[in-house]
Amino acid sequence: MQWILNKKEDNDRFGGRILKNKETRGRKLVVDKLIKYCPVCERTYERVNMGNYNTKYMFYKKGQIPSYGKEKIICETCEVRNEQI
Repeated sequence: MQWILNKKEDNDRFGGRILKNKETRGRKLVVDKLIKYCPVCERTYERVNMGNYNTKYMFYKKGQIPSYGKEKIICETCEVRNEQI
């Protein structure tokens, strides 16, 4: 029982970062907290490091990543399109 309590303290100490888990897909944070869903274009997206990519956001095609449980926020692309109209 004490081992379980110690593990919980370790997880709290690392600010929610998880070292090994199926949900992380090789990352240090749970993916559902990072990936957002745009209800306008119906794509999922996440903010990425511009040092590794040429863009600010990585977009995934509709249906590639399930939108269930994702935070629903309109992406910058759709916001710009709506302003131009």
